Amino acid sequence: MEGPFLNLMYDVIYILAALVAAAIIAYLKKKLGTEKLQQIETELLAKQELAFLSVRFVEQVYKDLHGEEKYNKAAEWLAARIQERGLKITPDEVKGLIEAALRTLKDEFGEAWAKQVK
Repeated sequence: MEGPFLNLMYDVIYILAALVAAAIIAYLKKKLGTEKLQQIETELLAKQELAFLSVRFVEQVYKDLHGEEKYNKAAEWLAARIQERGLKITPDEVKGLIEAALRTLKDEFGEAWAKQVK
């Protein structure tokens, strides 16, 4: 009697150990995934804020520049600030962030922005 009962107990222990291990692995994957998503979100927010600052900076400092020259100054400033913070950015990201910041600022300030730029 002890043989089959003991074997059954070992089987139950093995199954429970496997379930606990699977649950721990799932939890760790979820936790690490959540942390990675939070890191990505934090980096994106930092990049967006720096893009807004780059557009404002260029509008204030380089009033005599227009179009592509102004964009290039904003792109240089943004890339430099991001690099200072140890983040990475591609040229496409720079362009997208600057364009998004510019659109948001134009939408927020409307006519005042148009008068300022002229």
